Amino acid sequence: MEIQRPRILIMPALSSEMSGLDFTSRVRAGLNFVPRETSIILTVQAPTKALLDAAQAIGVDELVALPFTPKSLLTRISSVIERPRPFVDCAAYVGPCRRRRMLQDYRGARRRVADVESVDPPGLLWASESNRAAVRLCVQRLSESGIQIGVEDRRKLRELYQSVMKEETRASQMGDDALGEAARSLGRYLHGLGVNARDRADIEVVTTHIDAMHVLCKLSSEDQLLRTETVRGLKRVVEKKMAHASSG
Repeated sequence: MEIQRPRILIMPALSSEMSGLDFTSRVRAGLNFVPRETSIILTVQAPTKALLDAAQAIGVDELVALPFTPKSLLTRISSVIERPRPFVDCAAYVGPCRRRRMLQDYRGARRRVADVESVDPPGLLWASESNRAAVRLCVQRLSESGIQIGVEDRRKLRELYQSVMKEETRASQMGDDALGEAARSLGRYLHGLGVNARDRADIEVVTTHIDAMHVLCKLSSEDQLLRTETVRGLKRVVEKKMAHASSG
C-alpha cells in the first residue's frame, strides 16, 4: 500500500482481523506512509445506527450495504472522485467534511444546515430539520416501546403495531418513502403475528426495524441509495420470517 498509494480503499466495516473501522481510524491518525486523505468506502451487512455513528466519527467517506449492485458501488466511487467533500484535519476530527450539503453563500452566525430552521429544501418536505426532529422523537418512542415488549405480550405488540402505523402515516405525509416503507415492513410483520396467534414474536426482527428507522432518520437525500438498500434488507428479513412461518 505504501508503494501503490491507492486513491480509494474498499473494505468490510467489520472483520475477524482488522476491521475497516479500525483501519480507517489508523489512516486518519497517520498510518505509516498512507495519505490521511485517502478515500475509504466500507461495506456493511446491516447499516445500524451505532455503525453509522462510528463511521461518521472516524472519517469514513461512504458506506455500501451488502449485497450491493455494481451500480450502487460505482455511485459511491463516483461520489468520492467527482464530488469529494472538503477534507477536515483538526484536533477533534480528521476526514471528509461531515456536512454533506454545503451552504457556500451562507453568511449567518451559525454554519450547520440544521441551524437554518426557516429554510426547507424545495420538494423535500421530509428533509426539513423541524420534520426530521419530530420523526426522530417518534422513532425514539417506538424504540422505548420495543425494549419493553416480551415475545408473548400480545397487548403490547398490538400497541406497538398501532404506533408503527402512526409512524407510517407521518412518514407518508412528509413524503419520506424510505421511512414509510420501513414502518410498513414492521407493520406487516406485527400484523402477521396477530393473524397467526400461535407464532411467537422475534424481538430481533422488531429491534432491527427500529434500529434501521433510526438510521433512516440520520441519512439525508444524498444517501438515497443507502436508504433504499436499508429498506430492501428489512423486507428480506420479513419475507424470510413469514415464509418460514407459513411452511411450519
